[in-house]
Amino acid sequence: MIITINDIIWGVVLTIWVGVVVLYFSKMISKKFGTYVSRKAIHMLGGGIVAVVSPLVFTSPIVPIFTSYLLMSYLIVIRILKKEMNWFMEKENLGEVFFTFSFGTILLIMLLLDNNYWSNIRLVYVAILPLIFMSFGDGITGIIRNFVYKRRVKGFWGSIGMLIFCTVIGYFLLGLAGVIAGIIATIAEILPYIDDNLSVPFLSFLVLYLFVKVF
Repeated sequence: MIITINDIIWGVVLTIWVGVVVLYFSKMISKKFGTYVSRKAIHMLGGGIVAVVSPLVFTSPIVPIFTSYLLMSYLIVIRILKKEMNWFMEKENLGEVFFTFSFGTILLIMLLLDNNYWSNIRLVYVAILPLIFMSFGDGITGIIRNFVYKRRVKGFWGSIGMLIFCTVIGYFLLGLAGVIAGIIATIAEILPYIDDNLSVPFLSFLVLYLFVKVF
């Protein structure tokens, strides 16, 4: 699997974009709406945009995998050095580390299962759709809850917002399998004791893989 110059250029461009989102846009959002909304904005504007764009610009998943782990390592080092970016990072919440881990790992697992999947549009979205659920679905539910309940709570209306988004985009990209995965992603987001940046992408990926590759 060859990495092209185009892949490297897009990797640099999208890494810079994520940096701008994290260091500039999210800071502005945090000042107006608080840390929680800032985190969700990074989900959507950072991870979400990269997830949507990646199948269109990269010839393989290698660069997205590499940059995801690179960013994860950077975030871990920041935490070890206790230099958290407090406009979105919380000391007791490792969500951004789990997010970057899940992003790269889902793409890597799919690569190990099928090293040609990036050239098959249906198989690409078996890996990409869970990342869209994690980025936009979880982002939408968090923002709805913030403005409806005025506090951080897994409330009904946020889940409904995520369910609508995930099932619609799931159907558009992968039909019935996408709808079922969207329902699973919404349920996974509500689950206690496990970070939704892990439960949402991995459970929905498992469902999609079983439906598309096994059944």
